[in-house]
Amino acid sequence: MTGDPIVFVYIGVIALAAGFVHSAIGFGFGMVAVTLLPLFVEVRQSHVVISTASVPVLMMAAWAYREGADWSALWRALVGAAIGMPLGLLAFEWVSPDWLIRGTGLAILVMVAISIRNRRRANSETKSRPGSSWIAGALGGFLAGAVTIAGPPVAAYALSQPWEQSRFKAFLNQFLCAVASYKVAGLAVRGFIDQETLVQSAALAPMAILGIQIGAMFSRRLSTRRFQTFVAIALVAVAIYFVVRGAGE
Repeated sequence: MTGDPIVFVYIGVIALAAGFVHSAIGFGFGMVAVTLLPLFVEVRQSHVVISTASVPVLMMAAWAYREGADWSALWRALVGAAIGMPLGLLAFEWVSPDWLIRGTGLAILVMVAISIRNRRRANSETKSRPGSSWIAGALGGFLAGAVTIAGPPVAAYALSQPWEQSRFKAFLNQFLCAVASYKVAGLAVRGFIDQETLVQSAALAPMAILGIQIGAMFSRRLSTRRFQTFVAIALVAVAIYFVVRGAGE
């Protein structure tokens, strides 16, 4: 698998797309990569590769959006993630690959539903409960450990706040960067990171960073609402595919 050139071509294309989406909407690197990479790399291996490669990618994104984070909400979310992550890692280690596929698809579907609901409420006066960042962080940590997708519950929390786009992206990317680093440390302790993982991660990360740069340029010209709708439709279609595929294995 490591020496197959076509696999690295697929990894590069997927990384470019994932980085583009992440830069355009502020999150989504893990969602896109986890949705597409298992088409070419074994499911469990793809999750480890994405987790490892996401650290430098998210470090760059967090630095790019370093201004304007809500530190009070961020530290509460990170404490919640620290609690939820170990449970997610246990699920990742114990759950069979077919259930992992279905779980990934369901996680994406939930993310899309929550995002649509919160977009409709974005301009309302309703404020979330003070403790909701703890809950969102714990759920994000669990999903990060189990299916490599930490963003959905935290994005839902951020969208429910009266934050401008820069503040939203700062909060979410800093959270995702910290959680990704936490997960990779856990994977290393559990012995999941090997030479093949590092080689494939090395192919994934640079293209993802390039995708982030391209996405940043295009996002200044494209309507964020229309782009989010397009991405949501594509993710729903792929998520349903994974649920059906997992059920058939």
